Amino acid sequence: MTSDIIISKARPEDSIHVADMSNALHVELDYDNPPHTTESIHKMMFGPKALIKSLIAWNGGRAVGQTIFQPFYNPDYSKIGLWMTELYVAPDMRSEKIGNKLMKALGKLAIDEGYISMWWSVLHRNEAACRFYERLGARNSGALQYEIDGNELKDLAR
Repeated sequence: MTSDIIISKARPEDSIHVADMSNALHVELDYDNPPHTTESIHKMMFGPKALIKSLIAWNGGRAVGQTIFQPFYNPDYSKIGLWMTELYVAPDMRSEKIGNKLMKALGKLAIDEGYISMWWSVLHRNEAACRFYERLGARNSGALQYEIDGNELKDLAR
């Protein structure tokens, strides 16, 4: 039941759950070789150069969802915004409105910590996620997101 869902900030000992859920999302989206380990997530969340944070949804001691996020500079306002890099809910829990609870908790955190906005990206092919975000009142900003990695990044840096 959703009344049993508790949302909390990830602690160091939760790194395994964050890694497992991130890898589950990668598999679900048909990416090869899920990249996350408990150690890599722990370093990114709690190491000396920590960059990300996470909220975890718990149901009776089981991690059933999460959001991963980080601050970013929003040049439209010349202030700091919140960038959500991932939202995941376990498939067997998706009818329980856990995604809504995570987004609401993240929105409250954004307001409480003084962020000016929340941004995220979603794959065009993830139509269910697009509909979910629109139901929350989010809008397509019209921005395109580009990526460069691997050999192309090395070529660019030369």
